[in-house]
Amino acid sequence: MTATGVRQEVLGRIARGLAERARSVPVLRVAVDGLDGAGKATFARELDDLLRPLLTDGAEVRRFTSDEFMVPSHVRRSDVAADPAWLYENAFDLARIREITEGDPDADPPGTVVLVNGMGLQRPELVDLWDLTIYLSVPEEVSLTRYLERYRAEADGVVDGMSADTAAVEADIQLVARLLRERYLPALRLYRDRVDPVACADVLIDMHDYHRPVALRWGSL
Repeated sequence: MTATGVRQEVLGRIARGLAERARSVPVLRVAVDGLDGAGKATFARELDDLLRPLLTDGAEVRRFTSDEFMVPSHVRRSDVAADPAWLYENAFDLARIREITEGDPDADPPGTVVLVNGMGLQRPELVDLWDLTIYLSVPEEVSLTRYLERYRAEADGVVDGMSADTAAVEADIQLVARLLRERYLPALRLYRDRVDPVACADVLIDMHDYHRPVALRWGSL
């Protein structure tokens, strides 16, 4: 099977399983959890595309990323965020994530699926929201490499919103790499140690090969 075929098979099974569940509940809330660079946003977007045609008439998919509710970059780079424990506790506006996820039950058509992707979605403050959790698993070094590749591509000669020469861009990328190793990855290890999201997720997907995901656990799907 081609890489595209493997990926579509995994996504298709999840989409069919979610659609089946959604038929019997007013709203189905689903978390796509995992490290940076695991491919959560793309996975959720492709799952959204496959899921919509399978839902009952009138049902919708509401999708968003918890990254929208992170504290600003200048705070994450500040001295206060040097403590991974502070970053773990304060990086996201958890109340806002909860508010948007819950939405207005009276406004959502029956069978609606709320699809949220982001890091740390199984933490105690949020875990009760989810009817199903999906964890996309990658090693830390893969996470780091993919994040930096994406950051480099998105930087496109800009640092802190201003045009910059190649040396300045490279210096900024090195700073980001250091922050990832010293702050973000340790904060995510705290999440791993406190919550064990890999063990707790309903569905576990190995995303080491982005184009050939491997389902390690399907849960009830």
